[in-house]
Amino acid sequence: MRSITLTAPGHLEIKQIDDRKQLTDNTVRVKVTACGICGSDLALYTGHRDLSSEHYFGHEFSGTVTEVGNGANGIKEGMRVASELIHGCGRCWFCRNGLQNYCKSLNYALLPGGFTEETLVTNNDEYSFLSPIPDELDDITASIMEPANCAYYVALKANIKPGDTVLVFGLGAIGLVSAMILKTMGAGKVIGADRSKLRIEQIRQTGLLDVIDTSNDNWLQQIQEMTAKEGVDVVVEATGAPQVLSDAMKTARTGGRIVVASVYSGFISKFEPLPIMRKELTIVGAKGPAPLVKTDGTSAVVDKVMKMKEDLQKIIKVYDYKDALQAFADARSGAAIKAVIKF
Repeated sequence: MRSITLTAPGHLEIKQIDDRKQLTDNTVRVKVTACGICGSDLALYTGHRDLSSEHYFGHEFSGTVTEVGNGANGIKEGMRVASELIHGCGRCWFCRNGLQNYCKSLNYALLPGGFTEETLVTNNDEYSFLSPIPDELDDITASIMEPANCAYYVALKANIKPGDTVLVFGLGAIGLVSAMILKTMGAGKVIGADRSKLRIEQIRQTGLLDVIDTSNDNWLQQIQEMTAKEGVDVVVEATGAPQVLSDAMKTARTGGRIVVASVYSGFISKFEPLPIMRKELTIVGAKGPAPLVKTDGTSAVVDKVMKMKEDLQKIIKVYDYKDALQAFADARSGAAIKAVIKF
C-alpha cells in the first residue's frame, strides 16, 4: 500500500509498503480516502516535534471501514467514517473530571495514521476515534471533522452570549473554523485578525468574515473603532505566537474572555500580566479534540460540518498524494488554508 512517510525533518517519501498492520479485537481497518495536514504534522515535518516518539503520521482523515475487530460502538464493515474523538474510557482521572480529551494519546489510537492508504484505528468500549458520516457529506469535506471538533471545543469554551463581539487571532484552519462556528452560535460580530497578507486576501475572497491586518500599525485602533472603543467580548488566540497573547489582552474589554487555542513553543518577552487583574479577564485553554456528542451518542460535530459544508469547502485545497511535498509546502507558507491530501 502507498504511504507518505516522514523519514527525517523536512524529508517526505512516497513509499510502497507491504507491512500490513495486524487487526485486533480493539481496532478497525480504514481505507483512507483523504487526510488533512494539521499544525502538529507540520511541527513533525519541521523538526519542532520529536519524530521518534510518534507512532502515527496524519490524524485528520476520512475513508471506508474494510475490516472490524469486535465491531464495538456501531462501527461496521463498509461504513464511511471520519476521524474524531467520540468517547474515552469514562474511568480515568481525566474522564471523571470532565477532561475526556486527555484520556489517551493518539499514539494509542492510530497505526500508522492517515497519510497511509490504510490505517488501524482504536475502536472499543473504552476509546473511540471514529464517526460514521452521512451519504450527503463527501470524503474531502469529511476529512475536516477532526479539526472541526477542535474548533467546536474552542467555541464552547468561549461561552458566548447572543450578540457578543468576537475577535479571532490566527486564521489557519482552527481559528477560521472556530470563527465560523461562533457565528452559528449567535455571535453578533466576528472579526478575524492575521498578519499574513496571502491568507488575508484568501479569506476576503471567500467572504466568510471581516479581517484585520495586524501587520498594520493602526490595527488596534481599527478594532477599537469596530467595537465603540470598549473592546471585544471574547478573543480566540489561535496563532501559535506567544506574543499575540499580549495583543489579545489589549483587545478584550473589561470582564472579557480569552480562549487560548494555540500550541506555543516559546516565551513572551516583557510580558505584562497586569490587565488580567485590572480588566478582570478570564483566560482559558482549549485543547481538542474532545468527545462532543448528542444525547443519542452520535457526533454533534457532524451536524455542524453539514450546516457549514459549503463554507468549509471554500477553505480546502486538495492535493493528490503524489503532490504531498507541495501540499506540505503550501500548508506551511499559508498558500493553503487547509491542505487535504487524497489517495
